[in-house]
Amino acid sequence: MTTEHTDIQRAAPPQVLTATPHGRSLLFTLETGQGIPPHRHPGAQAILAVLSGEIEVRAQATQTLKAGEVAVHDGNEQISLLALQPGQVLVTLLGG
Repeated sequence: MTTEHTDIQRAAPPQVLTATPHGRSLLFTLETGQGIPPHRHPGAQAILAVLSGEIEVRAQATQTLKAGEVAVHDGNEQISLLALQPGQVLVTLLGG
């Protein structure tokens, strides 16, 4: 069961590092309390790499990722992110 982030201050649009017909890489810079509201990427896989800071990821389960940690997410499932500490997150979407 997914618990939604309802207290998210929407992050600024990401820097698009690359975009191809098969995916894209996005760099988000987040301040504490900022994040990405619940959403989906149907038909894609999302790879989240925390470059700095700490984020809470809510999908089918909730997990906290710190700098240097990576998670893979099925884009058909809902996900949201919330920065617990300022930092950067690299999101790579494959497919979709």
